[in-house]
Amino acid sequence: MTVVSPPSAPLGVPVLRDHSLRHALPSGSHVLTARGETLVEALVPGDRVITRDYGIVPLRRVIRGVAPAGSTMVLFPAGSMGWGRPERNILLPLDQPIVLRDWRARSLFGAREARVAAVRLVDGAIIRQVAAPAGSIWSLILDRPSAIYVDGLEVVTASNAA
Repeated sequence: MTVVSPPSAPLGVPVLRDHSLRHALPSGSHVLTARGETLVEALVPGDRVITRDYGIVPLRRVIRGVAPAGSTMVLFPAGSMGWGRPERNILLPLDQPIVLRDWRARSLFGAREARVAAVRLVDGAIIRQVAAPAGSIWSLILDRPSAIYVDGLEVVTASNAA
């Protein structure tokens, strides 16, 4: 008999209203801002975040949440998505959208660019699901969903429209 644990409750806030994709970053994540890489927990509304979609935009809200011990997250080891991507190991919630603009977008999704939930990139060997320790998670709210740079990965934020 195989016993399967129930999935963790979704972490973070919805990227768009009525969509399942959610946005949250664990403490210790480095976000690229107008003043350089900044720890997510040091960001405050009004900080200027560098986005792929709209250039430099103001951060509207920061929402702190708690990921309970044992929450299932996706571990992206340093370099697992290409040279320097990510720059260091990073844990992301299962539903955190990641921007793909390489061979993965073309071969897996038939597109030049794809925005997909982190869990869809799990290969079980390098990128894998892990039980994360308890800790704070942070949702960054911009005027609209935008790709931001976190530890060398492009991830999609939540928006005021959600």
